[in-house]
Amino acid sequence: MAHVTVAGEASLEQSIQGSRFIAFVFEADSPESVLGRLASVRGDHPDATHHCWAFRVGPIKRFSDDGEPGGTAGRPMLEVVLKRGLDHVGGVVVRYYGGKKLGAGGLVRAYSGTLAKAFDLAGVREVVDVVSVRVWVPFAGTDVALRLLDELGRAEAFNPLVRGAPGFDERGMNVEVSVPASALAELEARLQEATNGAAKVEGGRDTGRSPMGA
Repeated sequence: MAHVTVAGEASLEQSIQGSRFIAFVFEADSPESVLGRLASVRGDHPDATHHCWAFRVGPIKRFSDDGEPGGTAGRPMLEVVLKRGLDHVGGVVVRYYGGKKLGAGGLVRAYSGTLAKAFDLAGVREVVDVVSVRVWVPFAGTDVALRLLDELGRAEAFNPLVRGAPGFDERGMNVEVSVPASALAELEARLQEATNGAAKVEGGRDTGRSPMGA
């Protein structure tokens, strides 16, 4: 499956009625990576009044107001992530209190607005989940299988398809192929059709993520 995440890390600072708000946005592979980044931001800004955060990693969504009134910081930050359709991302906004209270509405606008501007700076990219399989074909089916893999490599649904160098043993030809997880079933079906059922696809190991179109 594909998802949209940030193209890179970004930070942005702005002053709102005397308070400093600094946002940090970044790609996140796991909840633990977000908490690690939060610890780093806390270390860089130990005197900040609040360190509010939000993240989405697949189905996992979390946020924290870190002492701000409930619903005025973390939740609005998460809403920014969700409304933009972002996944595998985290955001932290630190606040240095400037002596003037902003009110609930002002806090919502300050935290969500600062984070949104940081996401604007970061930009976005589309990413596909990629799996690796090994294709086995008897000697008689080698040429047709390799031609098919080259053909599929030019098809949008299989982008990115990466084929390794073929190897040979007593069973025939074998080659490692990486494809989008969403295209794995079709890959197997096309190979079975092209080789009259002789091809075998083994594995399905998750090899990570690749930028769409790479």
